[in-house]
Amino acid sequence: MNSEIGHWELNPRQAANWSYQNPELQVGRLPKTRTSPVATRTTIARHGSAPRPRPSSSGGETFMLPYRAQLAPTRRAESYSHPTPLEEFRSSRRWPPNGHRRDDALTPQQADDLICAGASTFKGYADDIPNSPAGYHRYYAVMDSEHQCRTDRASFQQLAYRDISLNMTGTADSQFPWLALEQPCMAYAFGKSAGTTTLNYWVGTSGSNNPPTKFTGNAKPRKLKLLQILDRLQQLEKGLDAEDPDEIYRYLYSTLIEDPDRFNGKPHYGTEQQIADLITVLSNPSWIDFSNSKNQVVAKFFDSPDVHKKQAFFHQLLLSVELYLRVHSRNHADKAKRRLLLQLPPTIAWDLAVAQRWLENMCITKSRTTQNQSTFSFDLKSRSRQKEALKIFAETLKWPNMDEIDYVLEEKDPKETPLEDRSADAMSWFSGLILPGKTMPWLIMNSLIDCDRDTGDALKYLTHVHPASGFQYRANTYWSSSSIVGKVLGAARGVTQIAGWIGPCIYTPDLKRAECVRIRQVSSHDPRLVSGDVESITERTNPLGPIESSYPIDDYDVPIPDSDDITDLIRMEKLSFVPAKEQPKSAQGPGAPLVFDAAIYFACGGDSWPMKLRYDVDFIQAFPCHQGPHVLFYDFKYEAIKIDDSLVDIVDWGRQSGRTSRPSSVRSSPNSKMSTALTTSTPTGPAHLQVQKVLAIEALGVSDNEVFARAWCAHHGHSAIVANVKETCMACAIREAYAACVSVVILTEGGKETEKDEGVNG
Repeated sequence: MNSEIGHWELNPRQAANWSYQNPELQVGRLPKTRTSPVATRTTIARHGSAPRPRPSSSGGETFMLPYRAQLAPTRRAESYSHPTPLEEFRSSRRWPPNGHRRDDALTPQQADDLICAGASTFKGYADDIPNSPAGYHRYYAVMDSEHQCRTDRASFQQLAYRDISLNMTGTADSQFPWLALEQPCMAYAFGKSAGTTTLNYWVGTSGSNNPPTKFTGNAKPRKLKLLQILDRLQQLEKGLDAEDPDEIYRYLYSTLIEDPDRFNGKPHYGTEQQIADLITVLSNPSWIDFSNSKNQVVAKFFDSPDVHKKQAFFHQLLLSVELYLRVHSRNHADKAKRRLLLQLPPTIAWDLAVAQRWLENMCITKSRTTQNQSTFSFDLKSRSRQKEALKIFAETLKWPNMDEIDYVLEEKDPKETPLEDRSADAMSWFSGLILPGKTMPWLIMNSLIDCDRDTGDALKYLTHVHPASGFQYRANTYWSSSSIVGKVLGAARGVTQIAGWIGPCIYTPDLKRAECVRIRQVSSHDPRLVSGDVESITERTNPLGPIESSYPIDDYDVPIPDSDDITDLIRMEKLSFVPAKEQPKSAQGPGAPLVFDAAIYFACGGDSWPMKLRYDVDFIQAFPCHQGPHVLFYDFKYEAIKIDDSLVDIVDWGRQSGRTSRPSSVRSSPNSKMSTALTTSTPTGPAHLQVQKVLAIEALGVSDNEVFARAWCAHHGHSAIVANVKETCMACAIREAYAACVSVVILTEGGKETEKDEGVNG
């Protein structure tokens, strides 16, 4: 059943940034807003004639080597026309282009053509949360030029994985982040590179994701027997529009709930009145709160051995389905639907999500026994799709016991337990009754483990309640995308990301052949964004800098990483796990996973460099720019450093980047005798004022270089922009770091083609 509504008009935000998803609504390029810049990191003054060398590992040569030359515009050899300044700049990568001198100034139109063309530009939005106290906001960051072929998001490898997000007010493939039920929107949770996230999701994590909920009343429904509930649910599979309005009213108010105005001569025949009455009943705090992540494995309720818990769930489901069908009925205007859905209290919105997923994936069959008794069974309409998605999941992760998985999924052995009956997680996955949010990755992984009898009981403790987890199975390790180990190892060769899991990763001798682990990770030093940080993204990261009447050429330069002198000496040596001294008290019994401190040892030039993965940092996938490199305004200060050029000796980047912190003493190299200590930072003021310089780590070449750079960030507590230089130029990546208010950029090539799968799975 498709409940999505795709005929509403887009608001200006959608039309400006998302027109590619609705070609009939495409609009032309909006004129650039000419506004005064907001307060920046320092007071900006332009001094076009003063020499201002910029730090660059390439030496800052005037003539830059060709960069991504394959994207340069092609011209016919027989043409005698002179190239435009933009064409000449893109082909030569020299700044300034021919016809301009360092002491020249560009007009606004020239600057827009030469500096802004193809560069990544960002916008931020801070929205008040409906029905919440003042001060509760949700944050979003979007790209002006995003389309399906130019995005920082990972694609869904299978339709079933889309259930991680739910857009209740638009078409299924639109995925507007501000229309998602779950916040931040999980369609933006995973970047194109394994272990990364997106700018929108990163910004969204600073928003108020769990505002307080006020319950409006104590109205209760009429009591019903389970068989009555199931019988009505079966009838509702056909919808309400075909029923007689008088019959709809009669059943609702004589069987389910009370009509408060029935005896006042004003019975509630109107659809909106009935919607309001159902919302009032569902607002009773005694119902299951599906907005609470602990309640989002729905099969624990509808497949519960506890009869009372099962009946309470189905009673709530019936009321939710009645409400859902009225909201989406033909008698309820589209604009009214959209307005209502965006204003609903969170608990009611999640009730509608349960109803929608039930109607889409479940079917009730009624039959009679020889004793003339009614029996009900459930048909899983999406079961085949879920099986195929699970197989793709296992194959992508190179599951070490794939023969067993194939055998079980064929379901040819009558002695085997049915797939959906193996656990509550398996029932949720194979039924397709999956709520949006962070639960889905755990349902699919636990279902995979349930289908592999060789895993035994060692891997039965994975749960979304402890997201910083992973496990070792045979010769591979697998990690949640919420684990810092997974975020770092996502850059390793042969490692992929699918449905919130990262693997296969390297084996560790510190764990058993099959063992679950939880990782101790503390919050990073990155400041939490506030509304001013988000709403000022456009002005703070304008490729031109502050809006002026003219733009001195000497205020810009072309930063380019050195692609000639690349080290190939750094290698991962060991993945290390040490049990934490203090273990949380657990009621799970013997075999429950321990909490570990994780570290990666790197070998370089005969030495061993340990990097402790102690901080829960994030790696943000840089948005692809077009036909780079682009120039960078001088106020976006940065320091470029190669991966093997004393990166391990930088121990106080929080202070150097402008963030207030106390000096720390940390081990910087294998020969250092300094003791290890945590950096204590005390950030003050808006986040964008705390980032005054960006560290650009050139981790080109083999994948282990990028792993080392990510491990350094996890060791010291700095989130970073990860920029693949095959898609994104250095200037755009640095500006995105300022947009995200992070102080590190990792420049990478995504490894070498020749190293794929080397050393993985044998």
